[in-house]
Amino acid sequence: MINIFTEKVKKITTNLNLKKTILLVLNASKGWLILSVVMILAETILFLGSIYALKILVDKISHINFSDKNSESEIIKYVIFAAALAIGYAVARAISAYIIEVQATKVAHHIDEKIHLTAISLELSYFESPDYYDVLSRAKEAGSDRPNLVITTMLEIAKNILNLAAVGSLIFTINWILLPLLIAFVLPTLFVRIYFANKQNLWRIKHTPLERKSAYLSNLLTADVSAKEIRVFGLGEYLNNLYKKIRVEVFERNLNLSYKRTLSEVLTTSLASMGFFACIGYIAVGTVRGTTSVGDIVLFLVIFPQSFTIIQNISSGISILYHNNIFINSIFELFDLKIEEKADEKYIDLPKDQGITLELKNVSFTYPHAINPTLKNISITIPEGKIIAIVGLNGAGKSTLIKLLCKLYKPNQGEITMGGTNINSFNELEYRSQISPVFQDFSKYNVTAEDNIRFGDISKPYSEDDIIDASKKSGAHAFVEKFPHQYKTMMGRLFEDGHEVSIGQWQKLAIARALFSSARILIFDEATSALDAVAEKELYDSFRKRISNRSAVIISHRHSAIKHADYIYVLSGGTILQHGTDEELLNMDGDYAKLFKTPNPSS
Repeated sequence: MINIFTEKVKKITTNLNLKKTILLVLNASKGWLILSVVMILAETILFLGSIYALKILVDKISHINFSDKNSESEIIKYVIFAAALAIGYAVARAISAYIIEVQATKVAHHIDEKIHLTAISLELSYFESPDYYDVLSRAKEAGSDRPNLVITTMLEIAKNILNLAAVGSLIFTINWILLPLLIAFVLPTLFVRIYFANKQNLWRIKHTPLERKSAYLSNLLTADVSAKEIRVFGLGEYLNNLYKKIRVEVFERNLNLSYKRTLSEVLTTSLASMGFFACIGYIAVGTVRGTTSVGDIVLFLVIFPQSFTIIQNISSGISILYHNNIFINSIFELFDLKIEEKADEKYIDLPKDQGITLELKNVSFTYPHAINPTLKNISITIPEGKIIAIVGLNGAGKSTLIKLLCKLYKPNQGEITMGGTNINSFNELEYRSQISPVFQDFSKYNVTAEDNIRFGDISKPYSEDDIIDASKKSGAHAFVEKFPHQYKTMMGRLFEDGHEVSIGQWQKLAIARALFSSARILIFDEATSALDAVAEKELYDSFRKRISNRSAVIISHRHSAIKHADYIYVLSGGTILQHGTDEELLNMDGDYAKLFKTPNPSS
């Protein structure tokens, strides 16, 4: 029995985890937190002072000597004193509420920023794991206002405890057993609330994937990306029924838990009320028997209900504190995700030469939680100033290769070198500044056209000429210059005055983004898949001129995109099957010749 109780207490204290919450709020707004504590203490003191001043005023009035000419002025003096304290209390409450609001805003901003900083510092593998999205969903559900609410609840509990101490001292003068009895009657309700807070938290964790799935379905039904297909294929009713099925299941389980909690609270609060009136009956019987004075019963009837309310407020505050802090643990769960430590690492400088060679040496890679390797014993050389092409069918491992080149993952075996040095020896951000990719699933930023291009190298000093030059090289300038505000035009339809364009035009902006950068190596992963044949031919026929003297890696299914490459690697099943020039590969028996030797309408 003792062990079970100890385990329950340990679980409660673990869930409560107040130290981390307090430190979080202190880091966000230390000064405002201290000020809010001071103001709540001042508010409590003024409240108790105003009650005491009214008591003195009543005592003075009851003992007044009406024949004394100075009595009126003396009474007025005490009235002014009591009024001043009451006004001070009202002012303190208003100021305290403002300070808490400011503090809450600062804490919310701090948590939002920390969530974003945590997200951008995590390795890419987290973003390819459902577990991460469960953690992120729970952290966002917890809300950025809960940590500050925990602190304010703690302060409210402290204030109520001070009030209880003041009022309870008077109850002790009547009968010492009354206050402990009252607390004992209220405790079952507190235990019930803590019990169901734990149950709700376990339910929340278990059903996070279900909640995320319903959110995903809701987004499908309301977002612009899927709007066309939902209407064309008549998916609206089907998806809505799936959504309703999940929500009904969630609602029913939630309501079932709420029903059990409500039933338990009805029983415990009824017990507390019975205890309250039992105490009143005890004092009343004592008065009849002569063991309690009339003065005691009058005092008791005035302060005892107030004590009962204060105890209930403390109990409610503790349960709210516990419930909110359980949610806050989800925020800490996100913050505690493993972030690769880099602070103590010593990096070497990147090669200063204008041209650098990037090389993969016997590289193998298996995704986290995967069994089979995606890439096996890959060796590719990307010499300075050369264009290298990589050809392969879907699932060959091309996109994974790009992630390794961008240092989004590290090889399990082998190494990647730049200028003969392992890329792990370079600072990650500095290394990535030398690689500028156009991903197959490129981002469409709902910002201005110029920002869509500048995002390729945001640290580069703003230059309208450089933006326009990159835009011309990618073919985007032809449509951007026709916008009413040209490069200042907002792209997409999410915001006011936004301009939506075709997927091919979005891809031209993505290409311009890569060309705008100062990177010495460009990577084009199916970067022209959405362009028409004429636009693609124009780009690649003058590709060397467009990229200047930089190196480039082109990944494509189209012969027209890769035939001008200096060297070509054929990737299949995660391994290099063939390599050579376009002419050499066309004259070999293999996948390359099968793909491109026969006339192909898309080439």
